[in-house]
Amino acid sequence: MRRLPVFVFLLATLTACGQSSGAGGGEQCPAIALMEGISLDVPPEAAAGITRASMELCWAGRCVTESAELMPSSASRDQGCTGDVCSAQAVPTGGKYTSVPVQGLPVTPVKTTVTFDDGKPHVLDVTPVLTYPAGEKCGGGVPIAKLVVTPGGEVKQAP
Repeated sequence: MRRLPVFVFLLATLTACGQSSGAGGGEQCPAIALMEGISLDVPPEAAAGITRASMELCWAGRCVTESAELMPSSASRDQGCTGDVCSAQAVPTGGKYTSVPVQGLPVTPVKTTVTFDDGKPHVLDVTPVLTYPAGEKCGGGVPIAKLVVTPGGEVKQAP
C-alpha cells in the first residue's frame, strides 16, 4: 500500500479565489488540512542500506505498529520565470522519507521504536507538536512529529 508522502493535503485554496472559510466574510483561510502522524526523513548520507522502516508508537496503554514504505526524497530546482510564469523541477536528493498517519496521536511523550532493514530497534520518546496548516487563527491543528536519521544512524526528533 502506498502512503501519501506529505503532511499537507491541499483540498482547495479558497483564498486564491477571494473566498473566505468563515461565515460573513471573516478571516481568509485556505481550505487545507494536516494529517496527524509522524514523518521520517533519511538524508542522503544516512540512506545507504535503508529500504524499509517500521514504527511502533505507544502511549496511554495503547500501541500502534505501522510498516512504512520509504520513498525517494526530492528537492525543487528553480527553472526561472518567463513573464508571470515561473517553474521548478523536482530533482532527487538521494535521501528517503515516509509519513505514517496515526489517529489519536497525543501532544504528550510517545514511546517510539523505529526499526530499519538491519532489525536494530531505535527507541526514543517523541513529543508531537500541535501544528496548524495555515496558522492558529485558521484552526485545524493536529499533532505532528518529525523524525530524522543522523549520519551516524541514530533516530532523533527534528525541531
